[in-house]
Amino acid sequence: MKRTFTFIAFLLCTSSILLGAAEPALVKPDPTCLLMLDTRVVEQVENAKLVFGTPLKHAGNPVLSSDEPWENSTNNYYPNVTWDADEKLWKLWYKDVLADKDAIAQMESPSTVHDVGWYLLYATSRDGIAWTKPPLGLHKFGTRTDTNITARDCPNVGVFKDLHDVDANRRYKMVFDTGLGQPKVRFSADGIHWDAAQAVEGFSAQQGDTHNNAFFDERSGKYLWFTKLYLGERLVSRLESDDFIHWRSSGMVLRSTLDEGKKTQTYALTVFPYGNIYLGYLMMYHVGMDRTVDCELAWSPDSIHWQRVEPGNAFLKLGAKGSYDGGTIYAQAGPAVIQDGRLMIYYGGSPTVHVGWKRTANLCLATLREDGFAGYEAVDAGKPALITTAPLKPRENVRLSADGEVKMETLPAADGTVRLRCTLAPGARLYAIHGAQLVNTEMPKPTLAALPRHPVQGEPLVFSFDRDTEGWKGVDKIEANEGYVTVSRANNLRPIAHTTPLPGDWSELVGGEAVTISVKIRAKKAGGPVRLELFANETGQWIMEKLPPFTTEWQTISTTLRYDWTDAEAQDAGWQKSVLGFSWRETIQHAGKLVIMTTASGTQDSLDLDEVQIEGH
Repeated sequence: MKRTFTFIAFLLCTSSILLGAAEPALVKPDPTCLLMLDTRVVEQVENAKLVFGTPLKHAGNPVLSSDEPWENSTNNYYPNVTWDADEKLWKLWYKDVLADKDAIAQMESPSTVHDVGWYLLYATSRDGIAWTKPPLGLHKFGTRTDTNITARDCPNVGVFKDLHDVDANRRYKMVFDTGLGQPKVRFSADGIHWDAAQAVEGFSAQQGDTHNNAFFDERSGKYLWFTKLYLGERLVSRLESDDFIHWRSSGMVLRSTLDEGKKTQTYALTVFPYGNIYLGYLMMYHVGMDRTVDCELAWSPDSIHWQRVEPGNAFLKLGAKGSYDGGTIYAQAGPAVIQDGRLMIYYGGSPTVHVGWKRTANLCLATLREDGFAGYEAVDAGKPALITTAPLKPRENVRLSADGEVKMETLPAADGTVRLRCTLAPGARLYAIHGAQLVNTEMPKPTLAALPRHPVQGEPLVFSFDRDTEGWKGVDKIEANEGYVTVSRANNLRPIAHTTPLPGDWSELVGGEAVTISVKIRAKKAGGPVRLELFANETGQWIMEKLPPFTTEWQTISTTLRYDWTDAEAQDAGWQKSVLGFSWRETIQHAGKLVIMTTASGTQDSLDLDEVQIEGH
């Protein structure tokens, strides 16, 4: 009977949203709301697994179509959505690209960035379903003055309403870029009339070119800005600021997995606070596969350290091929908004995959039960699931956010903290706990399983260069001599020799407990240490520079590395992880490119290699 009642209530909530029965509300951060997807919350599970909730796509999708002549290519759409409680109005700002020359020609004073025109378009809604494009009269398109164009020449825009800023003329803030390393901001009193663009400080030359999104973070008291970091692949970066002009970068905060490589890359992360954490809609670009873009879910305890909830599994799934959202999905930027117990999630959906400028997307809607991003349910549906939390501090009446029957037992400790033991009946799902706070807010440290021990596999692998380069490559040039190779490079740049000697798990392929890499090497002049790099596949490397300097006579240098090192132990041994580096364990188990080079530019223009050896022991 209880499960039936829950299902009926679910249907009523969904119907009432479509009728606009209740006023939407912004979901404010709440330190006493603990989502079960937070790995700090759950201490032990029995017959339980974490699964995504079920966003329901609106039957009338798309709810706003790109049908005006100036909507030449709404492209990725990049929706920025908020509920304005003061005006009782939904507000939307979205991206428009003018990809065709005849469309660019109809711009008032035509201009381009990246050879295409750019508009920021504006729309409103009273109920979140029926949307209107108000005739703003600010920017003409051809002979039309009744356009909903609110700004122009501002690619990849994020817009938000800032209730923190005391300056009413800066109530609305816009972030965008005109290329990598070229971020800009604009301000507005009403979100429609914008002042001149201002350059900002603190960005690197590799940041930008995606759905820039920013907001004021109540927890830290700072503005946060999320954008792309491009270092040979698409990564997510975070910046923070006290004044919205001077920014400090946190560097890379999220990336694809090693197994995904460059075939699937993180494209955009639109972040919002929820409960005691931060959530992010993570757009994943399958660039090496079919060039579709879908939307995963990520979370962070502090907005800096991020985890994907289910890597490789979309939270907002693509529709059927050729359908309105069968090619790409770009979820909104903006705060979480709830109405009648359902979260309203807007996204740009397109039938076209991510190729070229000329693509059209439309505004779509999905709804989700309160807290329902992910929850625990039984693995064996015929048996109850048991979940025990980490120690908690009760702050008020503790309640569970769940579907189905969940029984809660309190396990008090002498220090006043409690653990909750939740028993889920078959078919139930537990999403969150309200009314308690975490005792330990630190992220659990990953535990490394012991590596299986394999015997040393045969003789050492030796590159003697007696006949040719034996598969080694040089940047810029490699030449085979009698029994050695010469690697050279012009323009005072570092010569680099590289190959992929044994792709895969060195603990298995080489065997033993450790491996020694030795190199017989010389240069035309003395000076400058030798540098070794070991890549995980082709993606990110660990670097060893604590090696002897070059000499004009042949010398053999070597370094020994253990397979079972932690990252800290590898660093203590002299190895340093690069910006793109994966963990030491992942690197050893996915060993790829091996690089030999000079440490600093200008110290050598060539180097000779006589013998490179990889030996397990």
